[in-house]
Amino acid sequence: MKIKYWRLTKDERKKARNDFYKTEFGKNISSRLTRLLVTGILGLLFSLYLLIFHESIWDITSGSLLLIASIVFIISSIKLRIRNINDFITKK
Repeated sequence: MKIKYWRLTKDERKKARNDFYKTEFGKNISSRLTRLLVTGILGLLFSLYLLIFHESIWDITSGSLLLIASIVFIISSIKLRIRNINDFITKK
């Protein structure tokens, strides 16, 4: 499946996003994806804290694993947002 979202101009993307978030599904998914993004950012900050101020090998290990999980959360949040908007555009 081609991603039509990236082929749109900046104004068309903005309009597609606004139209998508006006739907009931768009409102629900927006809050969930925002929560996922915030969780990823908080995990990223806490993992950096653990890696900078480490006191034991456990802090380094858990900080590294949390860093990887947080990056996955952030990337998946962005990809899911684009995929849902793209599905909305193609079905319209």
